[in-house]
Amino acid sequence: MSKRRNPFETSELAPAPTAPPSIYESLRMASPRKRKRQWEKEHQSQKAVYRGIDPKLALKVKSIADDLLVPTGEVARVLIEFALRAHAQGDLDLNPRPNPSRMRMTLFPTSGLRRLYDEPARSARKAKGKQPEALWKVITTWRGFPPELKRGLAMLASEDGLNVPVGELITALLCFGLRAYNYGLVSLEPVQKATRFTLTLNGGK
Repeated sequence: MSKRRNPFETSELAPAPTAPPSIYESLRMASPRKRKRQWEKEHQSQKAVYRGIDPKLALKVKSIADDLLVPTGEVARVLIEFALRAHAQGDLDLNPRPNPSRMRMTLFPTSGLRRLYDEPARSARKAKGKQPEALWKVITTWRGFPPELKRGLAMLASEDGLNVPVGELITALLCFGLRAYNYGLVSLEPVQKATRFTLTLNGGK
């Protein structure tokens, strides 16, 4: 008579039951969904990346954009276009001077970048303080710049134009545009833009 097997006795050969993975583990092990880059590709031509723009001016532009609830690039574009029109009409004189430390010309030859657009009361104090940091290390990125505007800025800053760094050019244009905005000469009126739609169920009870 054969010996009966104890049903509570575990066999060494039988594999131990494994618990099913949790939902969090399943999500972690799943392959990540690839992000669609179609929108970025379609709007790549409207992305502007510049080196040498004073960060204080860029922060002022961002502050205005945040108050108006509009993209920062749109505010920068309006201010720069206003300054370019003023330059074309002779109301903004961009007079480059030789720069002894570089081959290209400069729009800020002697007094440094900040003193030309800071308030008079503050510029005297800054003149006695430390020298401004190297602005060529600062990179500013905006979106919403038309390709023709980027080409116009590049041509004006090129050797056939003013022969100055494009960052200095945009700094001078932003300075003029921000001053005009502070004096009420530039009107920035945000307009509500519908970007999404909603679905409604028709015929349902």
